[in-house]
Amino acid sequence: MATVQAARGGGVDAVEVVGTILQALLHLPRPARLKDLEDATGIPSAKLHRYLVSMARCGLVTREEGSRRYQFGLLTYRIGQVASHEQSALSLLEPRFEAFSARLDKPELGQVVGLGQWVGHGATIVRWFESSSPLSIRMKPGVGLGITSSATAKLLAAYLPRESTEALVRQELLEQGRAANSAVEAVYAEYAAIRKAQIASSHGARRRGLNALSVPLFDHEDKVVAAVTVLGMGPQFEALPGSSAGKRLRQLGRELSALLGQGAPAKAREAA
Repeated sequence: MATVQAARGGGVDAVEVVGTILQALLHLPRPARLKDLEDATGIPSAKLHRYLVSMARCGLVTREEGSRRYQFGLLTYRIGQVASHEQSALSLLEPRFEAFSARLDKPELGQVVGLGQWVGHGATIVRWFESSSPLSIRMKPGVGLGITSSATAKLLAAYLPRESTEALVRQELLEQGRAANSAVEAVYAEYAAIRKAQIASSHGARRRGLNALSVPLFDHEDKVVAAVTVLGMGPQFEALPGSSAGKRLRQLGRELSALLGQGAPAKAREAA
């Protein structure tokens, strides 16, 4: 393995390269060819091979017998099992939610941050992060949300297959007296717009004057694992996607998704 050196900024370059290789394996079809790993990471094949040899020795990767294809090793799987058992990746992001919530010091930016997920056959808020606002507008975690009205539920439903949500959409519209096929298609047109913009909004869905914006969190497979939602009272909090609140929330979503592994791995820097 390349000599481990003290890195600029107090880290170790070699460890960063190993991390880049592991991220590439997450994104590539496995077992991955050496050439594909080279293309994904930007690491020259000769250097990449040296790293892979050492990674195989410690169990981080394994080489397919008789080929130059690589897969995660036993140690990697064990680490994953422990991590998923002890705490979810989302729980590791809680300090980020807390910090974002603490910055909601103006009514036009919202007043409460919630983390929503699709649980069973519907969407719900599983965690709240309150700001310093004296106004408490949170709901109990676990309360079901309207799939055609709630920003959180619309956001999560928009990324699910239609066959998973259509019965719920039709039932909710029926309860609202809007059971026509045109109403159903209008809902799915809105879902398509949400996917394109990667943000959903609602106005007075659960309570008059209570508005919301919601953005997705993507994992390393580009799957939506949660929605981050900001609530606030109108007319100060307009809950418009192009507003300052919308821009801040989109930025948070991008940052947290990157931490969850979304996106192609960055090209590794040359080890010193």
